[in-house]
Amino acid sequence: MTVQKYIAKLTLGPVPQNPRRARLTLRYSAEKAVKLDLAGDAETLADSFAPLRHLAGRGFLGARGLEVSVAAVGPDLIEVLLQADPLPRDLLVVALRLLIAANDNDPGDFQQLLDALDGDREAALAIYAGTDFETEVAGIEITAEGEGPAAPFDPFHLGGVPGPVWQAERLLVPGWAAWMPDAETEDAILMLSALCGFLPPGTPAEHEPGDEEYFPAGDDLAITSISIEAAALHAILACLGPAPVPEPIEA
Repeated sequence: MTVQKYIAKLTLGPVPQNPRRARLTLRYSAEKAVKLDLAGDAETLADSFAPLRHLAGRGFLGARGLEVSVAAVGPDLIEVLLQADPLPRDLLVVALRLLIAANDNDPGDFQQLLDALDGDREAALAIYAGTDFETEVAGIEITAEGEGPAAPFDPFHLGGVPGPVWQAERLLVPGWAAWMPDAETEDAILMLSALCGFLPPGTPAEHEPGDEEYFPAGDDLAITSISIEAAALHAILACLGPAPVPEPIEA
């Protein structure tokens, strides 16, 4: 179940059946905004979309390429613009995950810094760069333009509905060794995983996202130490090889 703190911050505008352009905007609290270098933060966030652009170029989630721009458009506002033809709705889901993950640090991170500074809270606050999503993010808004009437849209789950999540020490994809990702694509997959693009926000991961490994095992493709939404793994495999995509086996 999606954690309520994410739902409470989201404003969702109409999303047409066939989007062509989408805008995601994140507004910080006034207290947080004065501490930020928003131009630098926008540049860092733009870098996090590079692996998504690469996979979209391979047909990930039905895309045929993707243009992304990220900019600070106000003293407290970052804007992400997505454009593609088509722009699959599921790409908006992944984009929202990247935006949330970039602004959702574990509160324990600050405590570790505080402990390292022998409890000097003023010094810790001066150098801590993390964001507390609940208190320092004022809200996120999604709007989209395209063709067709507005249709119901779940921005948190691929395919529009909550689905199963693989939490596996080892998966085998039967007969898929020939479709092992090339080095650049594997890097993009692992980077997007590490940025929480393949898990619904708030989903506990038994394995550290981005630490999974892909390698041939005879005729099969093996994946180890993986926590991933099943729909996301299916989409990855679909952009690597031909249909139909085999069902992974936990082994």
